[in-house]
Amino acid sequence: MAAAFAGCATLRPAVDPAPAAPPAFEPERLLKMGTVLVDADARMVVATGFVNQVSDAIELLICGPGGKTHESAFVMQAHALDLQTALLLIGLEPGPPRAELGEGPPRGPTVDIWVQWEDESGATHAHPAETFAAMAETGKELPRTGWAFTGSVIQDGRFMALAEESFAATYWDPWAILNILHEVGADDEALAVNRKRIPPLGTPVRFLLVPRK
Repeated sequence: MAAAFAGCATLRPAVDPAPAAPPAFEPERLLKMGTVLVDADARMVVATGFVNQVSDAIELLICGPGGKTHESAFVMQAHALDLQTALLLIGLEPGPPRAELGEGPPRGPTVDIWVQWEDESGATHAHPAETFAAMAETGKELPRTGWAFTGSVIQDGRFMALAEESFAATYWDPWAILNILHEVGADDEALAVNRKRIPPLGTPVRFLLVPRK
């Protein structure tokens, strides 16, 4: 089924094009909010993590330490409630929830996620999160679609993003906090780690989450 999406575009046109670079990272502006940081001036949420997977199929780009690490490219060292609350505090309102895995398209404000790290020489790199996923059959890198802030839900008294620790899903997930804005999200076998882009296994990374205008 993955081949059907090989040339697929975004689900809906963005109001603004994807930014060419993330906002400047200004440590002195960051306010700690539990396990994440917030830059109110840049409307940016910052979290840390590491490269978790450098090949094979994925259903998540980012999960928490207790999440589905066997199918996620990155692990974010953050508490699910802190992450969702921080996105609310910078002015985002989550879209309507979906009932089933693979059900879409997701709705909600568009968020750009940047992954930032330093290589062995000390040089800093930053790339959009989508570019770390590729079509499983063709190896084609995903376009810059952004991520819908769908927000997670409370079910049977449990905040499901806390139970599942699904933070940024590439296979549409009603319990994830963010979902990919691309039709591949309907297919759990469509995507794999982009081996041409991903840093070495275990590399520490910083995630910058910024609303798109």
